[in-house]
Amino acid sequence: MKPLDPRWIRLLSEVTAADAPVVGAKAANLGELVAAGFPVPKGFVLTADAYRDSTAAAGVQEELGTLYGEAIRAAFERQRQTTLAGLCERMQDLVRKVGLRPELVQQVHTAYAGLGIEDLGPVSVAVRSSALGEDSSATSFAGVHSTFTDVRGAGELVEHIADCWASALSPRALVYRAEFGDNTQPAVAVVVQLMVNAQRSGVAFTADPTTGRRDRVVVEAALGLGEVVVSGAVEPDTYVMAVPDLSVQSVRIGHQTHEIVPGADSRGVSVRLTDERAGARVLGDAQAQAVARLAVRVQEHFGRPQDVEWAMAGQQLWLLQTRPVTTKLGPEEPTEEPVTAGPPRGTVLAAGLGAAPGRASGPVRVLHEPRDGDRLRTGDVLVAPRTDPDWLPTLRRAAAVVTDQGGVTCHASIVARELGIPCVVGARTATADLPEGEPVTVDGDTGEVTREGEARVVPAATTEVRAGEPAPAPARIPTGTELHVNLAMPEAAERVAALDVDGVGLLRAELALTSALDGRHPRAVLAAGDEAGFVEAMAGAVGRIGAAFAPRPVLYRTTDLRSSEFRGLQGGEAYEPVERNPVIGYGARTGTCGSRICSRSSCGCSPRSASATPTCT
Repeated sequence: MKPLDPRWIRLLSEVTAADAPVVGAKAANLGELVAAGFPVPKGFVLTADAYRDSTAAAGVQEELGTLYGEAIRAAFERQRQTTLAGLCERMQDLVRKVGLRPELVQQVHTAYAGLGIEDLGPVSVAVRSSALGEDSSATSFAGVHSTFTDVRGAGELVEHIADCWASALSPRALVYRAEFGDNTQPAVAVVVQLMVNAQRSGVAFTADPTTGRRDRVVVEAALGLGEVVVSGAVEPDTYVMAVPDLSVQSVRIGHQTHEIVPGADSRGVSVRLTDERAGARVLGDAQAQAVARLAVRVQEHFGRPQDVEWAMAGQQLWLLQTRPVTTKLGPEEPTEEPVTAGPPRGTVLAAGLGAAPGRASGPVRVLHEPRDGDRLRTGDVLVAPRTDPDWLPTLRRAAAVVTDQGGVTCHASIVARELGIPCVVGARTATADLPEGEPVTVDGDTGEVTREGEARVVPAATTEVRAGEPAPAPARIPTGTELHVNLAMPEAAERVAALDVDGVGLLRAELALTSALDGRHPRAVLAAGDEAGFVEAMAGAVGRIGAAFAPRPVLYRTTDLRSSEFRGLQGGEAYEPVERNPVIGYGARTGTCGSRICSRSSCGCSPRSASATPTCT
C-alpha cells in the first residue's frame, strides 16, 4: 500500500499545534488532544494544500480568484444578496466539478481503509471542515462550513470532501468573513473521523457563554447524536456547575422532540421521543460533572477557556472538537455580579434562554425560512423557529433574534454573540406568540421578550446608546501605545467607539460608498441627477462615525474606482470596458515586438486597440 503523502494527508495522531497553518486550527487542536492522551475518535486530515493543488491541477484557480473577488465585494455590499448567491453558486459548482485530483483520490482511499476493521466492511465517518482561520480565538466559523455525518464508503467520502471545500464558498461563509473584515480566499483543510454512535451528546463551555464568567462550566446535552444541539434543532438540557468543585448550581430540562440514532445501515435516523423521555433529564449529576471535568482538563491543556463538543457511548466519553471561547471573557477571579437598574418591565410576551447578551427593541418580523430574509428590514426583531448559519445574511440586519428552538451553545447562538446581536433561544412558541409588527424589547440577558412602546438599543456593554447621540466617554487605561481600530460599518460606530480605543486607523470607504450608490454605477447616478442623495448618504455615514469617535481621529481611506469592479454595478456596462485580466489592465495585448504593453514610439501595435491580433512594425 502506497504511503500517505504528508503534503496532502496526515493522521490526526501526527498533527500538532504547529501544523495549524497547514491543517487548520480544528485539526491541530484534535491532534494536540490525541498527543495528550484525551479520548478522540481515530481520523485523518486533508491539508489545505490538497485543496489548492486540486484546483491548480484543474486550471481553475484564476477563474475562482476572479469570481471570489466579485463575491466578497458583494458580501460587503449588503444590498446585493442576489448577486452574491449567484456568484457563490458558480464557484461551488466549479469546485464540485473539479473535485479531488486523481492522485489525491487514491490517497483518500488508502487513509480511509486504515480507519476500518478488517472484514467488517466500510466504516461510518464524519467529514468536517478545518479551514484556515476557523476555530480561532477571534472567529469560530460556528456552523458556517458544512459537516457531513454517517458517510460510508470511499466514493461517498471523496464526494463529501469536495462538498466540504465548496461550503467555504457559500453566501453564509462569505458574509461571515465580510463581517470580520476578511477578504482572503479560503483555504480548506478537511477532518475525517470515525463516527461515535452516541446515546448522549452535546457541548460544554468552560466559561459561561452568555456572561463570560470563568467560575462556571455550562454543559448542554441531548439524546442521540450531537448535531441536534449544535444545529439548534432541539432545546437541550442545560447544566451549570461551579468552579472548582463542579457542584451543580442549576439544571434546566430542555424540550426535545426527537433524537438521531444509528439506523439499520448504521446511518443516522430521526426517532420521535415519547413524552416521558422528552421530559426526563439527559444527564444525571455525576454524568454532567464527568463532562465538565473533561472539559476543564482540556482548558488546562490549552491554557484558556474552551468550547468543547462531546459524545457519550455507553459510559465512554469522547471529545469531537475543541476551540477557544469567542465570547468576551470576564476576570479569572469571580466577582460579584453588578446589579443594574434596567428599564421598567413590560408585558412578557415570550421567554426562553438568554443566548447573547444585551437589549434591543424593534418591530417583530416572523420568518420561517432563510429565503424569506428579504422581508426583514434593518432594525427588525427576527423571530424564527430556529436560526442556523444560513440566516447569517439576514441576522446582520436584525436588531435582535428570538427562536422557538435551540440552546445557548448552538451554532446560531455563538454567531449571534460574535455579531453583538441580543439573542433569546428556546422560547418554544415565539413564532406563534409574537404578533407580526409588534414593537418588542428582547433581553438577551434574562431571556425575556416584552412589549415595548418605543424602540431603543442597549448594547451588551450595558451602556445605552441611542442613534444619533454620542457614546459616553470610555473608561481610559493609560498606555504608551495607541490602539486604533479598522471600521467599515457606520451602524457599528457607537458600539466600537465605546471601547477603550484611540480612534479609527482605517475607515474603509467601500461599504458606505456602495450603500450610498444603492448598487448603481457612479456615472449612472450622475446621469440620473441623483448626486445630491449620494452626497447626503455618504456624509451621513462618515459623519456618524466621526461624531461617535470625536474628538479622536478618524482616518478615511478613499476607494479606487476599478473598472473591473464597477462594471458589475447597475449601468456599469455603459461606462466600463471588459477587462480579461484586471491585474494586467484593460486591453493589454502582446504585440509581435514581444512587449506586454507596448510603449515603443517606433512600434505600430496598438495595445489598447480592440483588435484581437495587434502587430508591430
